[in-house]
Amino acid sequence: MKYLIGLIFCLMIQVSFAKESLPKDCSHLQTAMEADFVLLSKKEFIELGECLAVNLIKKRTPLNVVESCNEVDEDRRNLLGIFSLSKLEAILIGQCMGTINYIYEHYDNEPVLSYNYQTKIYQCTKGVQAVDILRQSRAKSYSRTVLRDLLCRER
Repeated sequence: MKYLIGLIFCLMIQVSFAKESLPKDCSHLQTAMEADFVLLSKKEFIELGECLAVNLIKKRTPLNVVESCNEVDEDRRNLLGIFSLSKLEAILIGQCMGTINYIYEHYDNEPVLSYNYQTKIYQCTKGVQAVDILRQSRAKSYSRTVLRDLLCRER
C-alpha cells in the first residue's frame, strides 16, 4: 500500500512541473529544442497535434486523418483514458480533433456557391460522429476540400 501511494505521489509531482500552455500560433515550435518536449503534459501534446493539423490544412498539405481518428476511437474504449496515452498517441488524437474543429469552424453555416442561385449553407458534423465518418473513409490522406465534403452537407 505504501508503494502505491508513493507511485501516485510521484505521478502527481511529475504533472505539476509540466508547462502551463502552448501559444496558439505554433511559432514557438520553430525554436523548440528536443528537451522542451519532455516537460509537456498529455493535454498539451493533444493541443500540439491540433495546432499541427490546422497548419497542415492551411498549407493544403494532405493529412492522414484515418490513423489519427482510429487513435481517438481506441482512447474512447480504453478504461484508463488519458493516463494510458503515449506522447505520439496524444499528438495523433490532437490531429484528428484539430482537423474536425477546423473544418467545423471554417465551413459550418457558410454559404454554398451554387450555379442556380439558390441559397444553401453547409451544415457540418462535429464530435464523435465526425470521428466515425473519418474512420470509415477509405483514403489515406485528405485535402481540405475532401474533408469538407466528408464532414459537411448542404442544407
